Order: sequence, then structure tokens, then C-alpha cells
Amino acid sequence: MAMVALSGCTLFTTDVTDCETTEQCRDQFGVGFVCNADGLCEGGTPIPRCTTTYPEDLLTNPQNGGRIVIGDLMDRSIATQHARELSARLALSQANAQGGLEGQNFGLVMCTIEENPDYDDLTRSQAAVTAARYLIDHIGVSAIIGPASSGDTQATFLEIQNDDVLLISPSATSPTLTQLDPATVSDEAPGLLWRTAPPDSLQGAAIAADMRGPGAGRAAPVGQVAAIYAGGAYGGGLYTEFAGRFTAAGGAVTPLPFADAAQRDTAIAMAATANVDEVLFISSQPADIIAFLDTAATLSGYDQKTLFLTDAAANADVLTGANSARFSQVRGSRPAPLDESRDLVYAGFIAAYTAEYGADVRPFSFTANAYDAAWLVAYGAAWAIYQDGEVRGQTIAQGLRKVSGGTEVDIVPTSWNLVKQSFQSGQAVDVEGASGQLDYDPATEETSAPIEIWEIQGGAVVGVDTFDP
Repeated sequence: MAMVALSGCTLFTTDVTDCETTEQCRDQFGVGFVCNADGLCEGGTPIPRCTTTYPEDLLTNPQNGGRIVIGDLMDRSIATQHARELSARLALSQANAQGGLEGQNFGLVMCTIEENPDYDDLTRSQAAVTAARYLIDHIGVSAIIGPASSGDTQATFLEIQNDDVLLISPSATSPTLTQLDPATVSDEAPGLLWRTAPPDSLQGAAIAADMRGPGAGRAAPVGQVAAIYAGGAYGGGLYTEFAGRFTAAGGAVTPLPFADAAQRDTAIAMAATANVDEVLFISSQPADIIAFLDTAATLSGYDQKTLFLTDAAANADVLTGANSARFSQVRGSRPAPLDESRDLVYAGFIAAYTAEYGADVRPFSFTANAYDAAWLVAYGAAWAIYQDGEVRGQTIAQGLRKVSGGTEVDIVPTSWNLVKQSFQSGQAVDVEGASGQLDYDPATEETSAPIEIWEIQGGAVVGVDTFDP
């Protein structure tokens, strides 16, 4: 098999290597073999970014060829994103434990997209695109979970949008992503870009409403804001949503965009001297948020200002990595997490993650969304098998359009057989996930969720108010 991986299909006779579909090659030789443009089975060596798999022998044991293989793109150097990766793996392992899908188990190829010279000299977006191409061209996946950030998601989708592969992000929230799919979608022709987090049109409105409130914990409305934001899909998109709402409500905004670390640090210094009541900082990168808090701790110009952070800041990477001197001045926003004392689906996810990995998943953001994303791909694959006979990006997406109406179903392992039975008979289901109710709008294929306003209390993120869309 090692020789096959290096030399492609030249060692096999014509009747073995001829193919019409990638599934034929997988069945014969295992995962990692695809049917190329010449109608021959072709294999290759895994790229270093994509050697972590579930199960561990996915790429080396030919008996895994019959698995339904999904890809995953996360920056494994960031603890929060690694926890999201593990959350997706947990969901697929649970689906397998419940019998898989019509004799097939699921497999997962997990690629890290971190900037790391030990791999190559690629930026994170370039790494995401490169890894996605490997997953499609050499593994033959029909669905990819991730990436985490909006910019990386945008770059990846623009690269693969014509490959009939579904991309579902647990945490890319930029409203600009909605525009990448066709303007008109339908059950027959669904879009291929999905997410389990709501778009930032909701978060931008919530931030503006909180500032102009006053909401819980605010003595008076905020009039003047300096907005430091990373250019790109996430920062620019969320800033635009916020600024439009805030100025319409009578506030004034000083925009301070940045494209690199030097511009970021200059913007932080400028905001310290600006005649504003509050500073809004928007970036999807924990390193940027930590730099903001660390620098603000050294500048007296921030002594009398309140600080506002967004969903990317509400995780353990920031809380443990940043100087805590300004924590008492911080408010923030994020899609509201569920209450584990009242929501059994979320509580079940937390317990299962702890049992599987011996760790507490609660400090890490969007992990429940990653868990739901993997389960939704499994649900979509079930619809594809029963209603089309072939698991492709579009047939998976057709299944995702069947999860927001019908029999109420919790995304828990014991519901898997009910979902399969419903989809086999062509009936839709209405899912409640670990991240909340996933009610997808059939026109936009976007979900929604309440937005929580949070503070940092006792070294932890604590919700203090909620805005319903």
C-alpha cells in the first residue's frame, strides 16, 4: 500500500484501476484514493497538515475505504479551535456508535491551518485553501467543517464553490458570507455554504442597542465610540452592521481599521487619546484581542473608558492570555450559550465531551456549534443516501433544508435512528442542537439566535443581558 501511495495506480491491472467514481477507488484501495480525470484510481501521500484522522488508521487501513469521510479545517495551535475540532470528532464517533449509516461508518480528516514554518510558509487563509484542495482532490470529501473565521471561510469557499462540496462553519459570522451563495436557493438547488452560528447582522444590532440602551449594567447611553476593527469579512462586516445601527440611534463612531499588527497598535494608541466614552475592538484572532487588552493596560487614556469586545473574545485563550488589568471595564457580545441546568441537549454535549476527552469544554466558544455542524453533516448524508443514493455536497445540503420543520428532534446520539427513519420516508425534522434551535430560513439558509451581552467576572465570562432577534 505504501508503494501504491507513491506511484498511483500503475501497479494495478486495467480492470482494477478503471473507475467512474471515487467510491469505487475507495472500496478497492481505501481512503485517499480518488477517480482522476482519466478514469483511473489515484492515490497520494497525506500532506503534513492533514495527518490527524478519526479513526487513527483512516488513511492507512484499506478496510476504511467504505467510510463516509468528512474534512475539518481548524487552527489547532489555538486551544479554542482545537476544542471545536474535537467536538466535531465526538459527534461522528457517536453516530458510528449508534450504527453509522446503512452499513457505513463516518471518518474525519482533521487539517490544521495554523501559520507554522514547520509545515510551510503559508498564511492561515492560504493554508485553509490548500488543505481544502487536498481534502477534495485526494480524499474525495463531500463536506468540510470549518474554517472558524469568516475571512478563512470566505477564501476557502471561493476556491471550492464549483466542486459540489458543502462547507459548514461553526463560527464564521460575517454577514458578507450570505452573499456568496446564489441569490435564490431551493430544495432542488440549495446553497453549499452553511453555518451553525447566526450572522453578525444580529450581533451588530445587539451591540448598538446595548450601547444606546442603557441596558443591564449601564448607567447611561454611550454617545461617542472609537471602533478598532480588523479589515476583512469578519471585522469589516461586523463594524458596518454596528456603525449603521449606532449612528441611526444618535451615536457617533470614529473608525480605526487595521490590516496588520503595526496598524493595530497604532489604532490602539489613537483610541486611548480619542475623546470617546467607549472603545469597541473587533477581531476574530485571539492574538489581536490579547494585544489590545495588554496595551490598554499600559495606557492611562483607557482609565475612564469602557471597552467592548465581541464573540471571538469570549473564550479561554483570551482570558488566560491577556493582562487582566482592564477586565473590569469590559463588556462583550456573543450568540447566547444555553443554560446547561435547563437544556438537556447542551448538558449532554458537555458531559459527553468530558467523558471522551477528560476536559471541560465550557470555556471554549462555538464548540457546541461545531458539534451540531458535524451532526448536521451526518443528517444531510442520511438524506442524500435515502433520497438520492449518492452523498454529494448538494445532496447533503438538500438534507440540511429538512432540519427546521417537522418532528421535533434533539441532536443527541439516541435520536440518530429517528432521523434516519424520517429521512428514509422523506419526512423533515425540526432539530434542537447543543448550540440551540437551528431554524434555517429557507430563503437565506441562515439560522438565528439570541445575542448575549457579557462581562468578565472572577476571571470568567458571565452573561448580564440578552437581545432576541
